[in-house]
Amino acid sequence: MDEFNQINDIIAESIKDTSYITVLISSGVYLAYTLIIKLVDLFKAKNRNRPMVEMATAIKQVSENVVKLNGVLDKAFRDAENKERSKVKNTIETAFGNFKGVIASNCHDVIIHNNIEQNKELIKQNLFKVISTEYYKLYNVFSAYDVDGVCIATKLKEDWIDTVTNECLAIIYDGQDKDNRIIQVTNKLLILTNEYSIYVNNKVFNH
Repeated sequence: MDEFNQINDIIAESIKDTSYITVLISSGVYLAYTLIIKLVDLFKAKNRNRPMVEMATAIKQVSENVVKLNGVLDKAFRDAENKERSKVKNTIETAFGNFKGVIASNCHDVIIHNNIEQNKELIKQNLFKVISTEYYKLYNVFSAYDVDGVCIATKLKEDWIDTVTNECLAIIYDGQDKDNRIIQVTNKLLILTNEYSIYVNNKVFNH
């Protein structure tokens, strides 16, 4: 059982920083090495008239270790997969939070400081540019993540740029006082980003 205990410890440590393929190959090599060493020892022992049954026992022991190793690897992989999924979900939530925060801040500045009627065309262009930039920042962040062969970035919709721009402009120009518009645009962005975040999560994890 010493061999199995050793490889169990090795897997527990190496799975943190090593690819699954590397761990599988290393584990297979280790087991093959263990089996060969035992067979060599037992063939030597045979010359001293030790019973052949001991060879069968050794082979059985190595086989049992293989079964146990499969269990260890399966648990390690499932734990790693769960951690990766949690990391991806946190990334989606954080990225959309940043998306919302930058756009909300821009809208607040427009409402507070700009003469919105005289600068209407410039405000529209600048707001569209800000939202487009933040959208493609999202795309770049999500491009680095892949879940079960699904790249998160592919679940974003480019027409969200126009949707968010139009919703923000509608509030900026709805004629209410500044404080109400600031509250409304913040709430609208929160609703939209929550909706988009849920959509992306569902497409990635429930496909």
